[in-house]
Amino acid sequence: MLLLTALLTLPLLSPSVPVGGLDCAQVDEQSKWIVHSYTEAFRATQLHQELKAMDKEGELERDLSEVASEFGIQLLEDVHSITAYGTVLGEEHGVVLVRGNANIESALAKAQTKGHGKPIRLGERDCMQWGEGDEPAVSCLLPATGERRELVLARTQTELAQALAVLDKQRPALESTPQSELYAAPSAGTIAFVAASGILEELAGAHGHDVQQLSVMTRLAKGLRLELGETSGNLFLDLRLRTERPEDAQRIQKIFDGLLALPGLLHGDSETGEVFDRLSQAIRVESLNEVAHLRFQFGTQALFQEIRRLQESLDEDASEHLRALHPRPGKKPAENPK
Repeated sequence: MLLLTALLTLPLLSPSVPVGGLDCAQVDEQSKWIVHSYTEAFRATQLHQELKAMDKEGELERDLSEVASEFGIQLLEDVHSITAYGTVLGEEHGVVLVRGNANIESALAKAQTKGHGKPIRLGERDCMQWGEGDEPAVSCLLPATGERRELVLARTQTELAQALAVLDKQRPALESTPQSELYAAPSAGTIAFVAASGILEELAGAHGHDVQQLSVMTRLAKGLRLELGETSGNLFLDLRLRTERPEDAQRIQKIFDGLLALPGLLHGDSETGEVFDRLSQAIRVESLNEVAHLRFQFGTQALFQEIRRLQESLDEDASEHLRALHPRPGKKPAENPK
């Protein structure tokens, strides 16, 4: 189960996908969401270097080293790409396709011993059952192609069987529906890709109503595409929300504009406010027909410099607030002018 957990959390450690890296022939046609990851492209970015530099305590390196020591696999090197998708919304659902080198097979064998995995037969394939109780999972290692290995993981045997049917061309794949917003290839330089269709309205329930503005956007949006990328040393984030009507897209644009103005109103001419102002100037918001579009672009190194300035400024603001609340002995707190 430790290997399964590591593989499932890898997209959070290194989200990345090159253009064309998403294979729509391996994704179920009925998918409502997709996340695609490609570690090699991520390792080549300035973003990767900056994130490593920010990890002063070496927590990420320690986590990766623990997995390497226990299972003999370097996650950021031996795992080449990951595609996760789901045909319904919920933590208990979803399929993960992992592609890598031969070390995946040996790591799987070690995980089977440590995690008490047991062989099962699913149709014509030898598979594995993991865990019991609240954390069941099943997996199937596909036949090897040279050094390439492919592992399919799912929560239930039913979902695994459906995923294998897609790979065997016995169940329709996403490639048969090019009109889907989940189908379109990411733009050049994209290193992380997330798409969802038909699920955002499900999120606009009780949990979304705590933040009124966000819940409004959730109710209006019927589809989402999010791309994170880097080109020529510039980091970009591109968010598109599809609505049913142009006026809904315009309403979302106004909400974005209001949210972007909020930090400046709160922090004014302070150093914190100046950082927020520089970052907000790199954001463009527009609506075109039924789509609300937000794009942020900033030099990667410059962005992390701004993040460090922001952290220092916020720390200083917090320190001043504490000093005002707890003045040194023998010194009266400053009085507000009348």
